[in-house]
Amino acid sequence: MPDTPAVAFPCTRLPDGDREARLLGLYPQVQEGRWMERVKVLGGVLTADQWRTLAAIARQHTPAAPLHLTTRQDIELHDLTAESVPAVQERLAQVRLTTLGAGGDSVRNITVCPCAGVAPGGVELLPLAWDIRLALEAMDGILALPRKFKISLSCGEACGQPWINDLGLVAERRDARWGFRVLVGGSLGPRPAAATPLFDWLPPGDVLACLWAVVRVFMAHGDREHRGRARLRHMRERMGEDRFTALLRGAFAEAKTLRAWPEVLLGETGGGFPARLTLAFPNGDLAPDAADALAALAARDDVRVRITNHHRVLLFGRHEQHLRSLIANAGPLADAARPQPAVVACPGIRWCARAVADTNRLADRIRTELGDRLPPETAVCISGCPNGCAHSHVADFGLIGGVRREDGKIADAYALLVGGGMGRGAKLAEPVARGLSADQVIAEIGARAPAFR
Repeated sequence: MPDTPAVAFPCTRLPDGDREARLLGLYPQVQEGRWMERVKVLGGVLTADQWRTLAAIARQHTPAAPLHLTTRQDIELHDLTAESVPAVQERLAQVRLTTLGAGGDSVRNITVCPCAGVAPGGVELLPLAWDIRLALEAMDGILALPRKFKISLSCGEACGQPWINDLGLVAERRDARWGFRVLVGGSLGPRPAAATPLFDWLPPGDVLACLWAVVRVFMAHGDREHRGRARLRHMRERMGEDRFTALLRGAFAEAKTLRAWPEVLLGETGGGFPARLTLAFPNGDLAPDAADALAALAARDDVRVRITNHHRVLLFGRHEQHLRSLIANAGPLADAARPQPAVVACPGIRWCARAVADTNRLADRIRTELGDRLPPETAVCISGCPNGCAHSHVADFGLIGGVRREDGKIADAYALLVGGGMGRGAKLAEPVARGLSADQVIAEIGARAPAFR
């Protein structure tokens, strides 16, 4: 794993201001005096030592809260005290993990298709992801963007969800050469929008110049006065599609003339890991014992471990039966290997200060009451507020939490969306109902479940 300057900046005390805290991936929880720390995991790949360190940190500093898998291949630590934050960041830096840029107005964790570099016939994207991260971290002003900026690298099946990122790169092979389809200006939030194509095919050697140009344009033209309209896609909406893409293409053409850009080579995978096994962790909760079990697997030469975007971990190996035998001997992971739908829930009111709904309780009900009626690949994504952090706006079944009055009391209420493309295409989920109680959500999804078989 390449060295990165970002790991050199663990904090020695809790930052005074919100901006500095968020740039270090620190957010206040709904519980007074408690903090969430987000750890960047580029491409969802951790070494065995990094898995073990995260498990040890959780045992020592957050014994009442598990590790939490996010929808961006990150890992979060919850229930930290202000006093424990510096020690945690120091431990992370010792194993070359960073929190810098895990939040705030910066380039967030770069996500990579989990099968990249391991699945037969695919392409190795992790080295390019590191090249992009290091190049962007060296740019002046990268920690003071108009708003957050998200990048995704995908194989040809677009399982890295390129259509909901500020910039999505999709590897494609033409005439025996690998290159990228480039998509720009996607995002979720209360008013989601899918990305728009910028280039149908871009040679690998032009990727860094393209990224540099897009980020520079965003720095120059992003709205710094109104945070609710500050993402790259808002710039696209303000300018109009033609002017927006023309501006980016012009900046890219200029960037190529400014300097010699490093050569980028894409290597095809050797096909040594054709089998895969999915591990699902309800509500993204990963106990320290499970993290230690994953560390043992990550240490093996015949297994590859990848965090996905949806509370899952993929194991790649040479034979499925061999993977299953390894899991059978790893007690904390045995239940996670059971086939089940992808019920993804943001932390909701359990931890998040912005949430208004108990997403985890509803997710548990859906798994219990509908788990055998939904195909294993069906995605049910539950967000505790309109920000849609669980990817509700692109899910097969998306739920957006709100509140309503019921018998004189405040109760959870959900908007239901159906039929999204999970960020693999431009299709957003369509709203079909609002103000649903938990019982009504179960009934609605149950009635629609047969259409997804």
